Amino acid sequence: MEKKDSPKIKIKNKYLLFKYNPEKTKIKKITEGNKMGEIKEQVIGKKISSNNEVILMKLSKEKKFNPNASNNLGKLIGGPIKITFKVYEITSNHSLKPKYEKIPNKKGELDSDKRNSQFLFITIDHYISKGIKTSDMELVALLAIQFKLERRLLAPKLIDQIYKTK
Repeated sequence: MEKKDSPKIKIKNKYLLFKYNPEKTKIKKITEGNKMGEIKEQVIGKKISSNNEVILMKLSKEKKFNPNASNNLGKLIGGPIKITFKVYEITSNHSLKPKYEKIPNKKGELDSDKRNSQFLFITIDHYISKGIKTSDMELVALLAIQFKLERRLLAPKLIDQIYKTK
């Protein structure tokens, strides 16, 4: 069998910061950079109103990715690039506070789910055909901040679901 050459994966900006206005349901990219220090320097001095929310996206190469894995753990890791999301809300004194999804508990009351972090994988097919586009990242950020991405624990979390979820 002929071994398929996988492309060299390059991540231009490892960190992306977006702001989300829940009233208008609009998301806008604030800044991007390769290090958190760059993000902090670019954000200092910018005015972001307290009715907005902030989402931080981190793109990283997944070291455990093996497209030929036959075990179940290998199937859960669906791509060579992993996107991790952290969602924050801006408090009245203009500080960042992690935002948690409200889910019903056994009594039917809404409790905060302490799993703030969400993640999604960019598949090799998607990377080859479309690359990493800002428009796709905006859509991913919008779905993540609205907690519409796949939440089931053992379900594959692939970028393909952003085109199916609206």
